Amino acid sequence: MGFFWMLMCKLSKEYQVNCALFLSLMASGEVDMLSQGSSSSVTQSVGVIINEPSSSSVGTPRVFTSLSPGGTREWIPSCSEELKPIVGMNFKDPEEGLSFYKAYATASGFTSTKSTTTRRKKTGVVAFQYVVCNKEGFKASRKPVVEAVEDKSDKARSTRRRMLTRIGCGAQMCMKNINGSYVVTYFKEEHNHPLYTPGCAKIHKYGRKMSILHKKIIIDNSKVNIGPVKSFRIMKELTGSYDNVGASKQDFKKIQRDLKALIEGSDAQMFINNFQNKKLLWSAFFYDYELDEEDHLCRAFWADPICRKNCALFGDMVSFDTTFKTNRYNMIFGPFTGVDHHKKCITFAAALISNEDIVSFEWVFKIFVKAMGGNEPLCLITDEDPAMKVAFPKVFRSTEHRFCMWHIMKKMPDKVCRDLPPDSDFLQKICKAVWSEEIEPAEFEERWAKVISEFKLENHDWLLQIYEKREMWILAYFRDLFLYGIMRTTSRSESENNFYTKFTNPHLTLVEFYMRFESALDAQRHTQGENDNSSKHKHPECKTRSAIEKFSSEVYTTTVFYEFQDEVESALFSCGLDGFKKEFGLDVYTIGEGCRVRKFDVLFNVETFDTSCLCKSFERQGIPCRHMVWVWKAKHIQKFPRLMCLTDGV
Repeated sequence: MGFFWMLMCKLSKEYQVNCALFLSLMASGEVDMLSQGSSSSVTQSVGVIINEPSSSSVGTPRVFTSLSPGGTREWIPSCSEELKPIVGMNFKDPEEGLSFYKAYATASGFTSTKSTTTRRKKTGVVAFQYVVCNKEGFKASRKPVVEAVEDKSDKARSTRRRMLTRIGCGAQMCMKNINGSYVVTYFKEEHNHPLYTPGCAKIHKYGRKMSILHKKIIIDNSKVNIGPVKSFRIMKELTGSYDNVGASKQDFKKIQRDLKALIEGSDAQMFINNFQNKKLLWSAFFYDYELDEEDHLCRAFWADPICRKNCALFGDMVSFDTTFKTNRYNMIFGPFTGVDHHKKCITFAAALISNEDIVSFEWVFKIFVKAMGGNEPLCLITDEDPAMKVAFPKVFRSTEHRFCMWHIMKKMPDKVCRDLPPDSDFLQKICKAVWSEEIEPAEFEERWAKVISEFKLENHDWLLQIYEKREMWILAYFRDLFLYGIMRTTSRSESENNFYTKFTNPHLTLVEFYMRFESALDAQRHTQGENDNSSKHKHPECKTRSAIEKFSSEVYTTTVFYEFQDEVESALFSCGLDGFKKEFGLDVYTIGEGCRVRKFDVLFNVETFDTSCLCKSFERQGIPCRHMVWVWKAKHIQKFPRLMCLTDGV
């Protein structure tokens, strides 16, 4: 990131003046959107003084045309005598003479270029200095190099066509060192080409300049995956006209090219230096990296203090999934993702690895635990990568490892259904058994066996294989795991990876990738801040007059409240008492729900108001279920225990 800080350090008075001038022009309506209507025309009249239309603020050069003794056409600029060089004019040094000729060239409608410099051998002092028109001389011809290369492709090779700018113009000025001063000894003002009009001068490269404002817009836009060409168009809309941009589309593209050239060769070092600088400014920033045998960066991990704090608050369930095509080195990007109190994705840490092997995953998992102060999550969800499966038990001691259900179930149609009749309802029946959140392991095994037997798939190899590892992906085996229902698959990671790919592309350097990663992280945190503000200062509308619903609207975030509101509504209008008894000092309510056959027992402690339900919705989602709400209503409880409000105080 050294280049970025270096660029930002230049953001001083020049940038402030540019911004102030631009804002004042926009405010006063003085941006000339229709200036120089005929500025794209060139001088074409012969043998007369040319007076082209121009604005009152910009003077158009007056040009004479004549014929040389050889019969060729020549253009002679006519400008103020104070600006025109004359033989015998003195300058104190060559730079003063060059500046004077440059001012003359600008007023006359052409561009000057410093040419031959002759120095005295003994002293090294400049003896002669030439300054010429930029169209002086001719392009050097290159000898063709013939190579016998076998082209296996049938596509024709395309070569870039370059336009010629040097056409042998003889306009020039020569300065000679005489007694310490530089005297004009030769001056030729005739050109063999038409001169620039004010409109053409804006387009010419010597009339353009990339200011700090242009560079900052290009870099800032690149953070949200907006390239230099779109940045050029945006700049045009901001200034009102392409003429007001002050640079060309090619200039914008060259800045991007120069940025990559600056990073080239030291990309990984700048990437790590950025981490070191952040560590100095932010002591809680955590990073680590490893090099391979050739001293190339092969693994990197980072987590800023906000990521680590979020993991401490919401890191019970963590998803880890890798994605490709985020940088030019094909390093694999793997964010650790969780769910916040608004049920939105949140990033805990991120890693880049060169290979998906056991050593890399073991290193990433070990550094993740270290970054989080040695605290392991309750559960880590990954795909079925065999390297992850081997690396996981080497690092985690108390964390449950779960496979993504979606990755397994999406293979079902190809693996099984192709061997069944087209109208078979096998998929619907097996999904009903797999995705059910309210059944115990024994009931799942019974349902699975029944479906497999019905369709005579007892010997299906793939089904036998996934059934053997059922304890790692079937929900029924995770009913005792707290908050197991908020993240059943790696879809959170898939969503997060898709979110990051909106900011990245396969052509990025590591420095550019990290800049865009930070921009994406800022966008994620901005959304969380908006949700926090909405939950604190806005109150959702209640559907009923229930005191519990009113209380929940005050302690829950908006997203969680709407989920709990559905439970309240179902408790009041769908649930009823099917039985009551006392066991071990607890009130046991059997609650029925509409036409459902399944009943649920709710255990209630009359002294502490502690409540639990066999549906385990609270353990699964962190939200009290409708059966518990019914019991609270029957007990005339207006506020449920604050311990059951997991988002309170976050």
